[in-house]
Amino acid sequence: MRCLTMLLWLSACLALCNDIVAQNNPWKFRHDHNGVQVYTRKDSATGILELKLRTEVRASLNAVVALATDIPNLKNWAYRLKESHLVRGVNETEGYLYMRTDFPLPFSDRDMVVHYVMKQDPHTKQVTSVSKSAHHLIPEKEGIVRIKILETKWTYTPLPSGMVRLEYQLKSDPAGNIPKWLVNLAADDGPVKSIMGLKQQLGKYEKASVGFLRE
Repeated sequence: MRCLTMLLWLSACLALCNDIVAQNNPWKFRHDHNGVQVYTRKDSATGILELKLRTEVRASLNAVVALATDIPNLKNWAYRLKESHLVRGVNETEGYLYMRTDFPLPFSDRDMVVHYVMKQDPHTKQVTSVSKSAHHLIPEKEGIVRIKILETKWTYTPLPSGMVRLEYQLKSDPAGNIPKWLVNLAADDGPVKSIMGLKQQLGKYEKASVGFLRE
């Protein structure tokens, strides 16, 4: 009983610390690009900007999630994505994914291995998809820089108007020899283009149905 009490106390302290950190490092609005709102804040550990992008689309929740989880099609809308495949599927809402991104010369391509988990709130119907680096899962490849610091979160919120609000958060370090000032200068370029590409692909999934979803 004493151990349980201590564990609950530690959990409460950690939650409070996270709240304080978030309050001391709020998101700052950067700009709006064709209906995509971009927010940034600097990660105190890496000095690299974290991103939050927000937009709305007229589509069903099934269409949005079907598009986002169609792994072979990712390269058709995710900016400069060169390769993507499922390393290991756990179930319909969890798995491990490999992705390789084409970086312009003189920089080497980057790749990443992520563990993703999707959940739907049974009351609000909101869907979240959280991905974190699982870079140890497969060996690094020669000539490609492995991204080891990576956290992303997609949130899909159905709205009464028949729209779905998309929110994307990214915390990452591309590693290698890219200066941090250069990373921060173009931090939102790729993610914004990815969101725009996602919007263009939505029409193909108009009649899609995702097994675990409830609309």
